[in-house]
Amino acid sequence: MASILMIGYQADLYAHLSRLLVREGHTLHLASSFDEGVEYCDSFQCCLVVLEEGVVPVMSVAISTLRSMSASPHVVVVSERYDANFGQEVILGGALNYMQKGTAPRAICALISHLPGISADENHVSSFREFGIYGSSAKLQVQLSIISRSRSADVNVLLQGETGTGKELFAKAIHRMSPRKDGPLITVDCASLPEHLVESLLLGYSQGAFTGAARSRVGLIKQADGGTLFLDEVGELPLALQKKFLRVLHERRYRPVGGGKEETSNFRLVAATNRDLQEMVRLGTFRDDLLYRIGTMKVLLPPLRERGADVIEIAEHLLEARAAANGGSPRQMSADFKARLLAYPWPGNIRELVNVIDCTLAVATDGDVLFAEHLPATIHAGMLQASNHAWSGPRQGAAHRRDGMAQGPAVVDDDARLHSGEDIAVSISRPHVIPSFREAKREAMESFERTYLSKLYAEAQGNVHNACALSNLSRARLYELMRKYDLLN
Repeated sequence: MASILMIGYQADLYAHLSRLLVREGHTLHLASSFDEGVEYCDSFQCCLVVLEEGVVPVMSVAISTLRSMSASPHVVVVSERYDANFGQEVILGGALNYMQKGTAPRAICALISHLPGISADENHVSSFREFGIYGSSAKLQVQLSIISRSRSADVNVLLQGETGTGKELFAKAIHRMSPRKDGPLITVDCASLPEHLVESLLLGYSQGAFTGAARSRVGLIKQADGGTLFLDEVGELPLALQKKFLRVLHERRYRPVGGGKEETSNFRLVAATNRDLQEMVRLGTFRDDLLYRIGTMKVLLPPLRERGADVIEIAEHLLEARAAANGGSPRQMSADFKARLLAYPWPGNIRELVNVIDCTLAVATDGDVLFAEHLPATIHAGMLQASNHAWSGPRQGAAHRRDGMAQGPAVVDDDARLHSGEDIAVSISRPHVIPSFREAKREAMESFERTYLSKLYAEAQGNVHNACALSNLSRARLYELMRKYDLLN
């Protein structure tokens, strides 16, 4: 039977949900705060976390933290009032579902009956490593789960993401996981094709179809017969050709340039773009009917800056791969080196990370450990630019808002409070007010965590593997805590 954790403080929701779950033989545990819920997930296995809105200020961070735990529990977010925009945000952030409080208990019970099948599919997620795809963040896992669960579906796929997020790597993985894996994978970079040759290259042409066509040529669409056609940068496909390609997708039939006989091709389409196709449709540069046809299944590849500790995991893989290619041992990353990787915003995403690792290895010719000083100057310059915006005070404001969310609905920006003199008035009128039990517990827990992590870091001498072994914390949870208390800087 399933073990479920509820993080929240709605007694009526807990009572109703508990009654229904116990009747089905499941167990429900309660954590009144997010930190308490994380501690429970660190110590016990649970397949599902019911997370109430308002327990944490930034729901996407909470979902990511829970999904990165060793048990990787699914997360359902429950809200007092239904908000479609908020629901979309949490689902894209890694939540399994979003529900309104009144209907949540029965909906959750119905959902649990499907969890075993979903959990079985999660076993495929780890297999993505054999295709060169690394990462454990919640945002990535959601997309990998979509691909894994639909691996046998012969539908068109649209990969959307910034430049450098690995769209071609994902296209290869989708092909190799599909029933068409023994067929060809034909890659077409639409951005690099001359506009006057796109049609003839895709559809092929007959001898004498135009000047220079000395013999007939089979097009790329025909070459993909029985396999997968990957159109990279599909947004660059000329508008004049989009209508013809739409017919090809609909009927899998087409006529080569200058040819009298129709050809057929049984292929699966995987398209990729870093452009906003909806905006292109609005501007009239991309057909809406073609967008609907190519986007039967959409995969949203998150940028590297939103994937947290994935940057460390990818860097470790790159160091191991480079060492294996050169016949040596992989270089280790020091704590300050990792801190720089985690802090940098990575505008070029994984492609930029690959270049940085290669550049670093070329510079750091001596020693077994990589230090921050080995990184290219662009990394340090980029961090200085980012810190120029970060030091205006939002971190203190965020911390205050986090406290405010935990204690009540009224939240005021720190700068506004400072200018209004509210903090001064409170300190004069209530100099010796005892904190609430929840606040006192939170402060004690933060004090304990900070002291423990400082001692752990010193004992492990900055080695993350040793720290995880000593503390029995997962790597993702350890990084989360160390970032929380600024121990990586």
